[in-house]
Amino acid sequence: MAVFRLDNILQQWAELYQPLSHKEKDKDRTYFRIGSINADSYFMRNFSSQKSPCMAYVTHIDAEIARQNNKAISYRHVIYFLVKQEPQASKNIITDEEGQMEARFTGDELTQDLIAFLTALKNVAAGKSLSAEQKEQFSPTLLQFITEVTDDPQNKDGLRGLQTDAAHWGTLPLALNGWHVCGLTIEQIQPRLLCLNPEKYL
Repeated sequence: MAVFRLDNILQQWAELYQPLSHKEKDKDRTYFRIGSINADSYFMRNFSSQKSPCMAYVTHIDAEIARQNNKAISYRHVIYFLVKQEPQASKNIITDEEGQMEARFTGDELTQDLIAFLTALKNVAAGKSLSAEQKEQFSPTLLQFITEVTDDPQNKDGLRGLQTDAAHWGTLPLALNGWHVCGLTIEQIQPRLLCLNPEKYL
C-alpha cells in the first residue's frame, strides 16, 4: 500500500513559500522533521542559530480508528511554526509584550497560509479546478508544484482526506529564548485496511 507523505509535500512548500525559503543547507534550513517540540534533537539543540521563521513536522504517528466511521483511520499531523521575537532597543524580550504579540501573530499568519495552501491541494486532488484568478495570480512554479503533487496517485487519497476545515492551532506557552511557537494539528481520514494480507504470512 502506498504511503502518503505529507512531510515531503510540506518540505517542498517550505522551499517555495518565500517567508521560509527553505534550502537543504545548515544555515539556510527552515524546515525540520522532529520527534516532538521538547525532545532532544538536532533541531532543538540548534534552533537558536536557525533562520526565523522556521517550521517543524512531528514524525511520530498519532492515529486511531475514526469514531464517525470504523472503516477509516484518523491520523493527526502536528506542525510547528517558530518565530523569533525581534529585539527592540532598550527593551527586554521578556517584558516586551508588543514584540511577543507580533511574533505570535506572525506564527498565526504562517499557519493560515499553510492551511490555505493545503485546502487548495485538497480541492484540486478532489477534482476541483483552480479558479481563473488563482491561475493568474500563482507563479508558474507554484502551479507546476500543485499539478505534480495532485497528479501523483499516492497523494490523491491522502490530500482528499485532510480535514482542513477543522484544523486546530494556537500559540504555546512555551517560549524558547525569544522564540515563539504556534502549533497546528490537522486530521487526515483514510480508509482502514480491513482484510489480512496473505502474502505477509507463512
